[in-house]
Amino acid sequence: MAAPEYQELLKIALKTAELAQENILKYFQTDIGVEWKADKTPVTIADKSTEEIARNFWSKETPDFGVIGEEFGIESPNAEYQWVIDPIDGTKSFVHGVPLFGTLIALYKRNIPVCSVIRIPAMNTAVWAVNGGGAFLDGRPAHCSKVAQMNDALVLSGTVNTMETKGFGEGFTKLRKSARLYRGWGDCYGYYLVAAGRAEVMLDPVVSLWDIAPFPLLMQEAGGKFSTIDGKTELFDANGQPTAPIYEGFTSIASNGLLHDESLSLLKG
Repeated sequence: MAAPEYQELLKIALKTAELAQENILKYFQTDIGVEWKADKTPVTIADKSTEEIARNFWSKETPDFGVIGEEFGIESPNAEYQWVIDPIDGTKSFVHGVPLFGTLIALYKRNIPVCSVIRIPAMNTAVWAVNGGGAFLDGRPAHCSKVAQMNDALVLSGTVNTMETKGFGEGFTKLRKSARLYRGWGDCYGYYLVAAGRAEVMLDPVVSLWDIAPFPLLMQEAGGKFSTIDGKTELFDANGQPTAPIYEGFTSIASNGLLHDESLSLLKG
């Protein structure tokens, strides 16, 4: 059972996600401008204003907590509690009018994940978890699938191009050809599907901290598994510091747990 304090913090996370959805949908499928960052990824007023809304809300609700966000960086890095937010994970989908983007929110107490949320605004759906209290899909208990054979599995990823450029081309070919079905339903939507029991494996060969912060707890509480491709399961150390550079310093794989080791073995060739 989750601690009462954690349940209250989950309520704040869920409210933040609702505020994010309300703001994002004002801009979705409209003619808004797109800026391109130095790393050739897009950013919009929707990304920036959504993170601002979250930070302003947290400054009132949890003023002593730190924040790590994609758009505005790190605030109070030595605080005991740290919010982590990606206001729009899948901005490329967002700017192309594709609904498979979402808001990612996680809260950590040092290296202990407290609560996690993936909200998919264009579909008005969310999956979330609280430490010791289970995972939920739109308020109903969420569970990873029980598929135990790779030839029965749905495997997901972002782009094949990135798999190849990061050195996983050969292994990823083996993995996706071993599966019953492969689709490129990437970004947070892929992890949403794994937690909801609708897919078995989702992986990324390069991600930033805010891209994956909700997933260790979410997969644990849904009965699945999360790790980096080299098998590490924690994103923060005991002092509450990230275990790798926060910008593109991580890899990621989430699964129903039953196919995790086989997926890693195939991926590594």
